[in-house]
Amino acid sequence: MLNKTESCVMSYIFEKCKGENKGIFTPKELLACLMPKIEITAKQLDVVMSNLALDDYIECEKKDKEGKIYFLVSLTMRGAAFDRERQSQKRQMMKSLMWKLALTVGGAVLAFVI
Repeated sequence: MLNKTESCVMSYIFEKCKGENKGIFTPKELLACLMPKIEITAKQLDVVMSNLALDDYIECEKKDKEGKIYFLVSLTMRGAAFDRERQSQKRQMMKSLMWKLALTVGGAVLAFVI
């Protein structure tokens, strides 16, 4: 399971790579899209990108061209199914919440009756 920062980065990459399953990103572009939600530095972004690669969501190469750094990203099978996995996690959380709510209400009713 991804943490909040990794999930935000992966969401952005997934949206931009939707058609071709690959894309080119600059660290500045990734940081700009994350800054309103999450404060992150360039070094932390490198760690997040390597973590996503280790978790087999993306294949990432870091290239330096004319003094600018680029991330060449390709989505793996797991990365292409990221949206489906995210929706599945939301459904599981809702089922869990509904189950807990039903137990609470049932316990309250039972306690009132007794």
